[in-house]
Amino acid sequence: MSNAVTYDAARRRIISLVTNGDPSAEVAACPGWTVKDVVAHLAGGLGDFVNRRFEGHESGEWGEKQVEERRDKALGELLVEWERNFEISEGLFDSPVGAVLVAEIVQHEHDIRAALDQPGERDNVAVRAALTRPMQELDKRLREQHLPALRITLEHGDRILGEGEPSATLRTSSFELMRVIGGRRSESQIRSMDWDADPTRWLPALRLFGGRETALVE
Repeated sequence: MSNAVTYDAARRRIISLVTNGDPSAEVAACPGWTVKDVVAHLAGGLGDFVNRRFEGHESGEWGEKQVEERRDKALGELLVEWERNFEISEGLFDSPVGAVLVAEIVQHEHDIRAALDQPGERDNVAVRAALTRPMQELDKRLREQHLPALRITLEHGDRILGEGEPSATLRTSSFELMRVIGGRRSESQIRSMDWDADPTRWLPALRLFGGRETALVE
């Protein structure tokens, strides 16, 4: 399945969720944001990728700017903007950016699902697709930081990250790994996962996009 098809399928699932749910519901995975704010970020973010506007991306101000610029827009307007941006973004999905966009939208799909108490699609192939780029980055981080290799055992097989013989194994699901890497799990939650060794040395590397102080239970 192509990145464009995977992204659009997730987009359509989100549209169904938000049009049948409460857009003002708070999203615990994205503190300070509502469901509508997450949609604003996705709609505006795709447009920014199309137009190569990345000011503030590293600091996190990028996403906040998208939300603030659309604060007064109705949900329907955001969905129209998102549709329009998707229609002109096809070329992006054939580039390395495609895997980034898939990782972001699937992560946010499950943020919204948690906010609306509508869990599901955790075994979807989209979740595995959403791990493609983050796993590459995690492998790179372990090598750059000269950390021991780590074996991750998922439902569809093993993956060894880093260089050399793995010093530990983490057994988990693709969904849980996606949430860990995406900063949706606290340190205590990560430590309580199925490790066969002390995970301390790998914890900072695993949390590619930061972490939570409090547990997020889904």
